[in-house]
Amino acid sequence: MAIAAIAFTGCNEADRLASKVTGTWSSTPQMLVNDAGSQATIVESITFERDSDTAGGGIIITGLISSTGAMTGSDAVMQPFEMAASARSTVRGTWRAVDDDEIMLTLDVAAMTVDIDPSALVISGNVISGDTQSDPETLKPQMAAMVQAALRRQLTARYTEMTKLDDVKVKDNDTVLKFEVGKKDFVYSNQAPVTK
Repeated sequence: MAIAAIAFTGCNEADRLASKVTGTWSSTPQMLVNDAGSQATIVESITFERDSDTAGGGIIITGLISSTGAMTGSDAVMQPFEMAASARSTVRGTWRAVDDDEIMLTLDVAAMTVDIDPSALVISGNVISGDTQSDPETLKPQMAAMVQAALRRQLTARYTEMTKLDDVKVKDNDTVLKFEVGKKDFVYSNQAPVTK
């Protein structure tokens, strides 16, 4: 009897957490890349979709990414240049609340998409003056592919680690979602808060 009661309590706590997190949550800009040659920030939206008969369901994580970088080249090959790019990432998977503050995730990182529009790339050929490259259109497809590959590496590392959300809390009248992945804290805001 006692074991059954404990199991039932655990199910109730998982159901309560699942009910609270269901919906779409968005972050403020988070640093994705920050090294000597490039920086990138990501604004993430997490949508928890709930199955009717479980404390979990499908999950979609989308990212709006802003990236900037500088490259120096040999005078004989190319002049130094700066570049700015925007990207959108999407990764899908499943989630399950296992108690009152823990969610397990299974993300299909191999099927993640990272999209960059080459026409939206901004390339400056002179780092100091900001003059545009004399023929930037010819560089855009190559640069877009390079940025896409770099962002995919960073996002793959990010989402491969995201298998368990610890210390999950929904606060401030269900408008703020907080959790930890490893030692890192994450904070998201509810995109469709329920007025009470």
